[in-house]
Amino acid sequence: MATILGVPASPFVRKAMLAHLIKGIPFEIKMVPPGSDDETFRQASPLGKIPAYQSDQGTLFSDSSVIIAYLEKSQPSTPLYPNDAENFAKALWLEEYADTKMAEATNALYFQRVVGPAFFEHTTDEARVTEILNQLIPPVLNFLEDKLSAQYFVGDELSVADIAVGSNLMSLTRANYEIDQTQWPKLAEFYRQFLALDAVKQQLATEDKIFNR
Repeated sequence: MATILGVPASPFVRKAMLAHLIKGIPFEIKMVPPGSDDETFRQASPLGKIPAYQSDQGTLFSDSSVIIAYLEKSQPSTPLYPNDAENFAKALWLEEYADTKMAEATNALYFQRVVGPAFFEHTTDEARVTEILNQLIPPVLNFLEDKLSAQYFVGDELSVADIAVGSNLMSLTRANYEIDQTQWPKLAEFYRQFLALDAVKQQLATEDKIFNR
């Protein structure tokens, strides 16, 4: 069985876990924090970032996008990448946007309100929170609202783009941020349907155990 090395509450570990759950691929979690000296983790992730991965064949590597691409190649059932070349490119681009620009905003709030206080004895900086809420998050949600024309971000089936975006939105939920349905109605509806997925419910239950909820 494959092993994901990391912390389930991390948005990038969450993204990799969701891909497994949606595709129905069994895995186990080895709780490893970023920068760990765990030997297997260091071999898989020389940069010390999570998630790292050990395939059921024993191959070691890291990065959530690489993990999902590997899953798609090794177990193509329940595909997460569109077949159409144009939609394939769109899905990859939105995944990249979610992993970079979007994560910059969502992780900032997630750290201030959740991760920092819970795991690093960090006191929430309310001035920084205000800056994040007013300057970082709205442009990202505006962009995503503009990209949604139907139930999914690309095509008519769930893709890696939806998983990447949804994973970051879950961080906002953890940070007690609610998407304004008046300002971002399409995104709010997307997220409502995303949260209704069985895989997402399983992921939330796993994370709840970490936060003792």
